Amino acid sequence: MAPELFEDGGVHSYASDFWALGCVLYECYAGKPPFVGREFTQLVKSILSDPTPPLPGSPSPSFVNIVNSLLVKDPAERIKSSELCVHAFWRNKFSLVPLPPQPAFENMIELYAKPCLLERNGDRSQSKNPPKFREKDSKGASKKDENSLVGLRGHETPVKSTTIGRKTQTKASGRGAEEKNKDHSSAIKRVNLLRLSRIAKTNLRKENEKENYRRPIPNSSENESEVKVENTDMELDFDENTEEVQDEPDGTDVPTCSAEDKFSSQNQQQLKVEERDNNIERSDSSAVSNTPASDESKTYDQELSSDHVEVAATPPSVSSQPRNQRIKETPGSAPEFDYSKSSNNISEVLWHPSDLSVRPVMPSRKADKMTDVIPSLPFEAMQASDFVKMSKEQLDALNNRILSIFGGNAGIGEKQNVIRYLEMLSNNAEAANILTNGPIMLMLVKMLRQSKTSALRVHLASLIGLLIRHSTFIEDDLANSGILGALTDGLRDRQEKVRRFSMAALGELLFYISTQNEQARDNNPPESPSKDNRPASGWQVPNSLISLVSSVLRKGEDDMTQLYALRTIENICSQGAHWAARFTSQDVIGNMCYIYRAAGKQESMRLTAGSCLVRLARFSPHSIQAVIDKLSLKDISSALIKGSLREQQISLNLLNMVMLGSHMFSNGRYLLPLVEDKNLVPSLVSLIEQGSEILRGKALVLVALLCKNGKRWLPQFFCNSRLLPTVDRLAKEKDNYLHQCLDSFLHVVASTLPSLLDSITGDIQQMIGGRRHGQIAALTSRAAPKNNIHLFPVVLHLLGSSSFKNRVVTHQVLQQLANLIQVVETPFQGRDDFQITLLRVLESIPDESPVILESPNIFLRGILPSLAVLYKGNKDGNARFLCLKIMFDVMVSFLNEPSLNDQSSEDLKLISNSHFLPLYPTLIEDEDPIPMYAQKLLVMLIEFGYIQILDILDLKMVSKCFEFLLGDLTNANVNNVKLCLALASAPEMESKILSQLKVVRKIGNLLEFVYAKDMEDFLEPTLDLVRAFLLRSVGSRKGYVYTKEPTLLVDGSSESSGPVDQQHCIRDIMDFGSNVGVLLELSASCEANVADVASECIVLLLKAAPREATTGFLTNLPKAGSILESWRKGISHLLLQRILHAVGYSCRQYLSHAMILSISVPEITRIEGIISELKSSTIPGLANVASLVASELQRLPRCI
Repeated sequence: MAPELFEDGGVHSYASDFWALGCVLYECYAGKPPFVGREFTQLVKSILSDPTPPLPGSPSPSFVNIVNSLLVKDPAERIKSSELCVHAFWRNKFSLVPLPPQPAFENMIELYAKPCLLERNGDRSQSKNPPKFREKDSKGASKKDENSLVGLRGHETPVKSTTIGRKTQTKASGRGAEEKNKDHSSAIKRVNLLRLSRIAKTNLRKENEKENYRRPIPNSSENESEVKVENTDMELDFDENTEEVQDEPDGTDVPTCSAEDKFSSQNQQQLKVEERDNNIERSDSSAVSNTPASDESKTYDQELSSDHVEVAATPPSVSSQPRNQRIKETPGSAPEFDYSKSSNNISEVLWHPSDLSVRPVMPSRKADKMTDVIPSLPFEAMQASDFVKMSKEQLDALNNRILSIFGGNAGIGEKQNVIRYLEMLSNNAEAANILTNGPIMLMLVKMLRQSKTSALRVHLASLIGLLIRHSTFIEDDLANSGILGALTDGLRDRQEKVRRFSMAALGELLFYISTQNEQARDNNPPESPSKDNRPASGWQVPNSLISLVSSVLRKGEDDMTQLYALRTIENICSQGAHWAARFTSQDVIGNMCYIYRAAGKQESMRLTAGSCLVRLARFSPHSIQAVIDKLSLKDISSALIKGSLREQQISLNLLNMVMLGSHMFSNGRYLLPLVEDKNLVPSLVSLIEQGSEILRGKALVLVALLCKNGKRWLPQFFCNSRLLPTVDRLAKEKDNYLHQCLDSFLHVVASTLPSLLDSITGDIQQMIGGRRHGQIAALTSRAAPKNNIHLFPVVLHLLGSSSFKNRVVTHQVLQQLANLIQVVETPFQGRDDFQITLLRVLESIPDESPVILESPNIFLRGILPSLAVLYKGNKDGNARFLCLKIMFDVMVSFLNEPSLNDQSSEDLKLISNSHFLPLYPTLIEDEDPIPMYAQKLLVMLIEFGYIQILDILDLKMVSKCFEFLLGDLTNANVNNVKLCLALASAPEMESKILSQLKVVRKIGNLLEFVYAKDMEDFLEPTLDLVRAFLLRSVGSRKGYVYTKEPTLLVDGSSESSGPVDQQHCIRDIMDFGSNVGVLLELSASCEANVADVASECIVLLLKAAPREATTGFLTNLPKAGSILESWRKGISHLLLQRILHAVGYSCRQYLSHAMILSISVPEITRIEGIISELKSSTIPGLANVASLVASELQRLPRCI
C-alpha cells in the first residue's frame, strides 16, 4: 500500500498504482520488498517513515531513477504517467493513453494543501493533519475521531475537560527511560491499527462491490461506529476511593478519609496527567447556554493544529457574553500582526499567537465528564440545564438552603455532598456565573478562611477554582469578599494539598484580574506618566501576593504547587509588559531557569517554566541577560535536536531574543558557545527542512539574526547544500506565518550583502597595497580568518536561489560587483580562485534582463570593459570562457531591447568596436566553445549594425571565417554559416577575395551534408549562402538587373546577357553544378522559404554556369517532373514558373552546345503531358511560359 493510503482521507489513485509498480520493480531486482517489518505496525511505520533503501549491486542509473521516482512518499511529487511512459529506462517508448480524471485524488491533494508525506531519514514530517470528522457515542457525548491518534506527538486532538485517552507515551525522569520505550511508543503513536482495520474493510467492501476506487465514497456512519476508541478520563479524582473527608472528629459515623495519606503518593501520577492536559484548549464557555450540562463538553471539541503547541486562552470577560480570545498588546509587546501581509521587519514575525497561549491552571475533575451520580442531598438537586432556568424565587430558596447547610451544624459528609453537587454545576458556564456572583461564593470564601480541617479546605479551594475557571464574568463585588486573602492564607497552609489547590484557584483568579486590569488600562489611559496607574476595577493585587506566588518556585516546594504557580505566571505574563515586569526579579528568573533545566522535573513542568521565561523575555527584553546568565546557550541550542516540539519552540524563542538583544550584553564573547556548537547549523537546517510551520518560521528568523549579527555565519548556512533548496521550496507553502518569516529572512540576509561586498573590496585593496588586514567580523573566535574574502562564495550561492536572486541583484550590489571586477584586474595572492567565483556571480545575473536594462551604465561602462581586460593574458580557460559568456549574455540583452536609448546604443557600439572586435582574432583561436560564442556575437552585432563589414575586412579575417568549411563539417555551427553569409552579402566585400578562397565546392558539400542530416537550423542559412555566391557571380555581368521573376527563356540569346567582369566574378561558381539535384529536392520542400530560395538558386546557377547547371538539371529531370506534376496541389506560381524556365532553358542549352547526355524519353513525354495541361491554365503568364517550354521540348530529338 502507498503511504497516503494510511493517512486520513487517502484514496487509491494512479499515484498509488505507481507506488505498487515501484515495489514490484524493486523486488524483481533485489529479491525482497523495499519495506519490511516483523510486525504489521513495523511495516506500516517503515512505509510511512523510512527512506527508500538503496538498490544492491550496481544497477543502471536509469533503473535507480525510475524506482526512486515511483517510491516517492508524497503522491503529489510522485512520477506522473506522462513522465513514466517516456522514461529513459524503457527501451521502447509507450504510447500515452488518455486516462480518466481522478476527482477524489485531486481533492485529497488540495485538502492537504502541502505535501502530506515527506521523505525523511527515519522520521515523518510534522505536517498538519487533514481535517478530521467527529461522531457521537451512544450517550450523545462528542468524542474524538480515532484518526486523530495517527501522527506525531502533538498531533492528538484533545477535547475540553477530557484528556487524551490511553496515550501510550510514557514520561520518565531521565532520558534512559525514554530510550527504552522509544521503539514501542513510536510505533503505536504512528499507526492506528483500528483505522487501518477500517480502511482494509472499506477497501475489501469496495472491491467486492466492484466499485471504482477513484470515485469518492460517502461517509458511512455504520462503518465508523464499528471501530471505537475509548477516551478514558485520567484526571485526578479527589475522592477516587469513595472515602469521605471529615471536617473534624465530632463523633459522627462518617469515617476519616484515607485519601489524605494517598494524595502525596499520587503526585507523580498527577504530574503526568497535567502533562497530558498541556494541550487542552481553554475554550470559550457561553454564559447564555440552554444546553444540558451533559452536552457542555461539545463546546470544547476543537482540534489543535500541529502548528500550535499551545492555544490561546480566553479569560473571563466583564460582560455576560462568551469569553473571546484575548492576548493583549501592551507597551513593550510586539503588535498584533496580519500574517497575510508582507513585512521586512523581522521583529514583527518573532512571535506567533501560540507563543502567548494560556492553559487552565485549575485541574479538571471527573465532574467535568458529567458522569457522576448526583449525591444524596437534603434538597432537590437539579441538573445544570435546569438550574440555570430557575426563577429568582427558586434560586433564592436554593441558595438559602445551601447556605444553611454550610453555616449550620450539618455533618461533614452532608457538606461534602453539597460541594460535589456544586462542582458538577460549575462545569456549566452559566451555572458557574450564577454561583460565582451570588451568595454561595461568599460563603465558600468565608468557610475557606475559617475552616481548620485540611480535607474540607482542599475541597473548598478546589470548588472556588473550578467556579472561577468556568465563569465568563466576575462582578467587582467579589473583590471585597476577601477571596484573595483567603487563597493567600491557603497558599501558606502547612498542608501540601491545601497549598496546591489554593495556588490553582489563586492562579485562575489572578489571570482573570490581569485581563480586567489590562482592559481598564486600555479604556482609561493615565492622565500623565507620573500618576499612579491604578486599575479601574476593584481588584488590588499587592506586590506581597506576587512575591508569595513567586516564592512557590523555590526549591523544596511541592511539584504540583510549583506547576500551578508556573501556569499562573505563564498566563499572567501573556497580558503584556505591566504584568511581566512584576515577575522579572533575579530570584524568580533563577528559579525558573533551575526548573527548566532540572533533569528530575517532569516535562510539563520544565516546558511551562521555559514558556514563562520566553514571555518574560518578550515583554521585558532586558531580562534575557539574566536568563542567559543562568542557562547555557549550548544547552538551549541542544534542545533543537533532542527536544519535543514545544521545547524546540521555546529554545528558538530564547535564542531569537538573545540575538535580538545582543546589544545589551556587556560581555562581547557571550555568543562563543553558539559559534563553537557544531550541531547548531545542522539542527537549524533540519528544522527548516522538516519542522512544523511555526518551527520552520522561527528557525528562519534565527538564521537571519545570526547572519545579521556576524558575517561568519553566512558560509555556514548558505554554502550548505540543503538550506537554499529548502528555502526555495518553502516559497510554495501556504502558511501565512511561514511566508512572513521567509519574507523577513530573505530581506535581512539580502541586506547584509552590501556591507559584505564593501568589506571584501577593502580587503583586496589592502592586500594589493601590501598592508595586513585586521579582523573585521562582528562575531569572531580565535580561529576566525582575518579577512572576509573567503565569504564571497555566499553571494554565488544566494544568486543560485530563486528566492534570493531578485532581492540580491540590486543597483547597489551591481555597482559593488563592477568595482570588484575593476579591482581584480590587478594581480594579488589568491586572485585566480577569487576571479572564477566573481565571474560565476556575474554569469548568473544576466538571467534577469530587466536588471541589466535598468543599470546600463554599470554594465556598458564598468563590467564589460573589465571583462575584456580580464580575458587578455588569462591562463585559465574557464575564466576566459566566463568572460566571453558574460559579455555575450549582457550584450544580447541590450540587442534584444527595442527601446534602447541613444546613449546606451553609443556605449554598446563603443564596446563592440573597442573591446570585442580587437579580441576576436584571439577568441576564434581559443579552445571550444569560445569560438562559437564569439562568432554568434559577431553575427548579431553585424546584423544590428554595431559592427561594419569593413571593420572585419580590415582585420583580414575573411579566410578565418571560411576555414570551418575545410575541416570536419560535423563540428560546424550555424554561426559559422551566418558569419560567412554576412560577409558574402555585404556590398563592401570584394568578389575577388571570395573567388580566391575557392570554397564553392565546400559550400556545396555543406549543403549536401546539411540536407542529408536534416539539420533544419543550418538549412536556410546555407541556402542563403549559396544564393549570395550565385548573386555575386551573376551580378558580375554588365547590364544585369536582378529580379526574382525568372527570365531565362526571354533573354535575347541563349547565353546570359553581357560580358563577364573577371575581377568581380566567382571563378569556381560552376562547382555548384553538382548540387542541382539537392536544390531540386529542396525546391519540393513543404517549407515555403526553403523551396523559394532553392528554386531561385537553380535559376541563378543556370545563368552563372549554364553548361554545368544544365548537365546537373537534365540528369535530375525526374525530380523536376515531380515538382511540375504537383502544380494541381497549389504550389507557388513563382516556383512553378522557375522550374518551367529551368526545363526550357536546359533543353535550349542541350541543343545549342550539342551536349552528349542521356535523357529519358519517357520522362520527357511525361513532362510534355504536364506542360500541355499548363498551356490551358488561366494563371497569368503561366500558359505563355508553358508554350515556350513546349516548343523547346519539341526540338529535342526523339532518339535521345
